[in-house]
Amino acid sequence: MKNYAIVLATIFMLFFTSCESWLDIQQEGEVTVDQLYSTGEGYRTALNGVYQAMGRPALYGREFSFGLVDCMSQQYDLANESFSTDLYIKASEFKYNDVSLVDFIDNIWTSGFKVIANANDLIQNIEKASPELFEEGELERTLIMGEAYACRALMHFDLLRLFAPALINDDQGTYVPYVDTYPNIYATSMQVTPFLDKVIADLVKAKTLVADFDTTAAGIMASKNGTARMSKAKYLDAKFGYGDFFAGRGYRLSYYSITALLARVYQYAGKTTDALACAKEVVEFGKSSGTLFYKDDFSGITNVGTNVEAFEQRTDLKLKSSLIFAAYNKKAYKESEIQRYFRLTTVDDNGSPVSPDYFKIKQVELFNNRGVEEWQTDIRSKNLIFMLQDVLPISGKWFVNSRNPEDSEHLKISPVLRLTEIQYIMAECYAREGNYGEAYRILNDVRGARNLSPLAVQGSWEEFQTDLIGDARREWISEGQLFFLYKRLDAAFNLNGTMHKLSRGEASLPLPVDQK
Repeated sequence: MKNYAIVLATIFMLFFTSCESWLDIQQEGEVTVDQLYSTGEGYRTALNGVYQAMGRPALYGREFSFGLVDCMSQQYDLANESFSTDLYIKASEFKYNDVSLVDFIDNIWTSGFKVIANANDLIQNIEKASPELFEEGELERTLIMGEAYACRALMHFDLLRLFAPALINDDQGTYVPYVDTYPNIYATSMQVTPFLDKVIADLVKAKTLVADFDTTAAGIMASKNGTARMSKAKYLDAKFGYGDFFAGRGYRLSYYSITALLARVYQYAGKTTDALACAKEVVEFGKSSGTLFYKDDFSGITNVGTNVEAFEQRTDLKLKSSLIFAAYNKKAYKESEIQRYFRLTTVDDNGSPVSPDYFKIKQVELFNNRGVEEWQTDIRSKNLIFMLQDVLPISGKWFVNSRNPEDSEHLKISPVLRLTEIQYIMAECYAREGNYGEAYRILNDVRGARNLSPLAVQGSWEEFQTDLIGDARREWISEGQLFFLYKRLDAAFNLNGTMHKLSRGEASLPLPVDQK
């Protein structure tokens, strides 16, 4: 049996400030577990600590978004004079055992299991806590518990996607442990299918627990559009008496984001019927009231131009209206070194010269669709790719504004789940059923919203997969999802001019030495 000594995380006390939102809590010092869990405020703090850890650079704050995983997906051209970070170059070459990457990869594993350990500690304490500890009683207790279960499931799932084979190439080996107790010094690795069953079970339970708040009038108001999901709760307080803790549902695993996550996991597990049911539920949230929760809205980026002046006028580079769940890090500009990879100049913030490290987007065939050039029409090229110094294409989602970049709200947001992925899931499910008409209707809805003409309906899985991947390559620039699409489908992609499928060694990061 493979065992791994799970690093037990230290839980820090975080204090609330009246002028900042709930996710802007700052670290103050260590407290004992008994002190932390003696008040409802302590439970809020513990949950916030879990989310904050997920937003750090080793996880969703960089490596699971624009960093390591996107380098592995060949999103970037790193073989140029504008990039010098060796570990990302080695990752793009699938040289995971290179000395520059070993400790780096181990840190991703350790960071993920620290999140899991903290979630487990929170779950075990809140399950026996009295509702009287909490300002909103049992409703708040079950909400926190449900989110903790969902965080545990999400973190396990993404570690599995990164460190274990996809089902299409499953060898029945054991790779990642599913740790559901705290402390757990030695956890046994599991096969992929039973591991996924545990992820699903946690998410189903989490969805039930958070429903008591998220499906109420207040919960619906807190999630009904991008502005509501990604902001503080003055309107909740005024109308329902809820404070900031119940706001920012787009940065929390709510009933709606858990449903979307279930669609993703069911699809990964090959459970097409369940994936389609959850995906349909997500796209129809709010339909009965006439206002969909999740939709495409490009009004904040539609001004013309790919230069600095144009991008500095854009107000919604992360497209919040379609965001279902995102990680948040108030200090991302420095902690995730955004100024290093997306800066406007070749000097640092102190004016000192620095080596350029730009994540230059590969443009070969990216906006060419079956011989038709769509670079000039697709809003994702016209309005979301920034031409640095007029020659280097980099992701506009991480555009560094020259005015107060540390305060740029979009740089603090790392997308994890977006409406487009749910539409892709639905389209793929229909294609697998042989219903290519419906599959292309959905795919063409995505394209139409991005100023593109509809694709002709194709009649084979291979042709549909080509069209799906073609769109996903554009949609997921710097969002960390493309690699997992290639891996799950065992799909070929362009690698230095040759169509290439991931080998077993390329598709998964090596396990830490203690886990092998």
